[in-house]
Amino acid sequence: MTESATARYAMGYDDRERRRLQLQASIINPVTEQLLRRAGLGVGMRVLDVGSGVGDVAILAARIVGAAGSVTACDLDEKALAVLRERAASDGLPRAWRAAR
Repeated sequence: MTESATARYAMGYDDRERRRLQLQASIINPVTEQLLRRAGLGVGMRVLDVGSGVGDVAILAARIVGAAGSVTACDLDEKALAVLRERAASDGLPRAWRAAR
């Protein structure tokens, strides 16, 4: 990642920040899921998650849209996308999303 890309996100692109994002999401995931459902997200839809980080919202969306839908997750941090790929696979969601930079 170039220095200019790093400067775009004040919290940085390192393992500590990725862990912080996951901890934060573990606290607010129930509210986020409720918001996605109230916004009308449902089975079979296609979702674009821009600024995905380690993928907490993308994974929630993938669970909601199911195998008939898809989620495309985008982030500048390729290591965060690698974490997303691992988490999605371990959650049994390898076909419900795509990661893109």
